[in-house]
Amino acid sequence: MSTFAVTNPNTGVVEETFDSLSTDQIPGIIDRAHQAHESWKDTPLAEKAAILEKFADIVESRTDELADIIGREMGKPLKQGKSEVTKVAFTARWFAQNSAKFLENTDLSEAQGADQTYVKHDPLGVLLGIMPWNFPYNQIARFALPNLMVGNAILMKQASICPKSSQAFQDMLEDAGLPQGVYTNIYLDSGDAEEVLKDFRVKGFSLTGSEGAGASVAAIAAKYFKRSVLELGGNDPLVVLDSDDVPALAQKAVTLRVANAGQVCTSPKRFIVVEDIYDEFVAEAKKAVENVTVGNYDDPNTDMGPLSSEGARDEVVERIAQAVKDGATLHTGGKKLDRDGWFMSPALLTDIDPKSDLGCNELFGPAVMIYKAKDEDEALRLANDTQYGLMASVWTNNPEHGREFAEKINAGMTFVNTHMDSSPEFPFGGINRSGYGRENAQWALQQFTNERTVRVRNQQL
Repeated sequence: MSTFAVTNPNTGVVEETFDSLSTDQIPGIIDRAHQAHESWKDTPLAEKAAILEKFADIVESRTDELADIIGREMGKPLKQGKSEVTKVAFTARWFAQNSAKFLENTDLSEAQGADQTYVKHDPLGVLLGIMPWNFPYNQIARFALPNLMVGNAILMKQASICPKSSQAFQDMLEDAGLPQGVYTNIYLDSGDAEEVLKDFRVKGFSLTGSEGAGASVAAIAAKYFKRSVLELGGNDPLVVLDSDDVPALAQKAVTLRVANAGQVCTSPKRFIVVEDIYDEFVAEAKKAVENVTVGNYDDPNTDMGPLSSEGARDEVVERIAQAVKDGATLHTGGKKLDRDGWFMSPALLTDIDPKSDLGCNELFGPAVMIYKAKDEDEALRLANDTQYGLMASVWTNNPEHGREFAEKINAGMTFVNTHMDSSPEFPFGGINRSGYGRENAQWALQQFTNERTVRVRNQQL
C-alpha cells in the first residue's frame, strides 16, 4: 500500500497527506482518459504546440513556488530546483516547435510494387507513466510532453513522496488549455499497476526507477502485450586519462557527484583515474568533498541538501560502512549528521573491490568512489566491468582521443569532458541493467506510435 505524503526531508515532519486511488476507481479513470484521447489524437499539431508553449510560460512564472515544493518533498536545494523547472519549460518549447517535422509522414518513394508508400506515425492511445522522485518535474516532462504532442493520453503515477508536485504538473497543463482527461495525475498504489496495464485501452508504459520496479512492471507489460520504455539505474564511469589542472577537474567531478545528494541515475559513480595523476586527484577530491556545504534546501549557502528519505539516507550510510569492513578506504564523510532531517556527510572512498557490492551495484547517494588504473587499457576494462550501461564520460586534453576511447565504453550515452547532460535535443537512455528505449528528441516521439505502413496502387488490376 503506497502512502502519498509530503514528508519534509529537511525536518522529518509529515506536512501533507493524500488519499490513494482505490482499485475500483481505476476503470473510470481509464474511461475518461480513453475518451479524451479519442478527440485529442485528432487535435491539430499547431493547437497542441500552442498549449505546450502556454504551459512553458506558466511553468516559468511559477519557478520559485515549484522549486520550493520539491525542496520540501525530496530535499532539492532551491538553485538546483529552479534549474530543473527551467529545463521543463525549455523541453515544452522544444517539443512544441520541433515535433511537427518528426511526425510528418515518412515517404518511401523508392518502394517497389505500388504508386505510393509511406509510414504514418499514429498515436497508440492511453499510456501509463511511473516516475521517480529525484527529478519530480523533469522526469514527467521527458515522457509526457512528447507523447502529448503525438496525441497519446497520459496516466501519471509519480513517486509517493512527491504528491504535490505531481498534481501541480497536471494543473499547469490544464491551465494552459489541455482538455481534462488527456493528462491525469493518479495516486496509484504500486500494487495496482497491473489493474491499469491489463486494460486493453492502455497501450504501454514508461518507467524510470529501480531495477526491481522495472523488472516487475515489465513482466506485467509482457503478460498483456504492452509497449514499454525502462530507464533504470547506473554505475556510471567517469574516466580521467589526463589533465592540465587536476585540482579543477577533481572539483568538477565531485560537484557532479554530490549534485542532488548523489541521487541521480546518471551521476558518475565510479571515478577511474590513471595512475600518473591518481594520488593528486584523490588528494584534491578529498578537499572538494570536505568543502561541500550540507544544509537545508532553502539555505542559499547549501551545496547539498538532505537525502530524500530516512530509509534512503540510512541505506547509503550502511552500505558505505559495509564497504569499509570489506576493505575499502574511507577518507572522509559517509556518516549521519546529528540534526533533524535526513542529512549525511558526503563520502570519499578508494580501494574498492570492483567485485564488491559498491563495485557492482549502484549507490544512490553522495559517495565519491575512486579507482586506480595503471594505464588506459585497464581504465577501459574497469569502465566496462559492469552490468549497467547508462552514461559514461572520458576526461582528457585530447578530445579526439577521448572520443575514440568513449566509443569503446558500453553505454547508451558516452561523453567527452562533460557528464550528466540531458536535453530534449538528443536521446537519453541505456542498455543492459540500465534499461531500454529512449527519451528526448525524435526518439521520444516515436517510442509510443503506431508506425503504420500505407501503400497505394492507382490501378485495381
